Amino acid sequence: MRKRSWLRGLPILVLCCLLLIPYSASAQLLAGVHLGYGGTTYSQVLGEKGLKNSEWSAGIWANYHHEELLFTGLYHGSLGLEDTDISRHLAHIGANYRFLEEDALQVYGGLGYQVVSTRFQIPEIRTGDRNTLTGHGFAGQVVVDIGITEEVHTSAMVMASPWAKWSHGTDTSTDHDIGSGSAFLYRLEVSYEFSTDFGAHLSLVGNNFSIKGDSSINTRSNSASINLGVTRRF
Repeated sequence: MRKRSWLRGLPILVLCCLLLIPYSASAQLLAGVHLGYGGTTYSQVLGEKGLKNSEWSAGIWANYHHEELLFTGLYHGSLGLEDTDISRHLAHIGANYRFLEEDALQVYGGLGYQVVSTRFQIPEIRTGDRNTLTGHGFAGQVVVDIGITEEVHTSAMVMASPWAKWSHGTDTSTDHDIGSGSAFLYRLEVSYEFSTDFGAHLSLVGNNFSIKGDSSINTRSNSASINLGVTRRF
């Protein structure tokens, strides 16, 4: 319950910070918060049958521009609905270089680091024991930004970590190397700036990961959520 309260309060805290921090004329930093709703499908969990879960989500992100460089950061957390004790956390930071700029189109490519963690405690999996799967590794990424008008922008960000390292933890033990796997994260967004400082954004955030080990470890997951939030330039 404490973790749920913390995750619910995080976007509110960040939103207050966005509103109160003084505006800077450079306007190179764009930050946002969002709340959303979505679902996750596990086709297989620790070698056992899969499951589906509806969830609400919250997240924060920031983009910093410096000449031809773009630095990105993202956190997205989800909690299961319908009295299911399932949660998922995604975090990513990256540095990108703009290699294409044509009219309103800008394309960046770069390298980052990604962490994915999912925790579940349900009767259908391992007799209801608490299990946590965590993957991390370097990730390549591509960012595409298109300015439709001065106020409306669309963007797409794709991050791929083909060789993530995975660990498995329970209440009594942790295996820090259960095998390798992949982890992919994407964010599609439409934003509208209704003033010099503030804006609103609608986004689709998705995640896919797979773990390949022995038959008792294999796990595959797909998730997606629709999110609505606010942005601010600094």
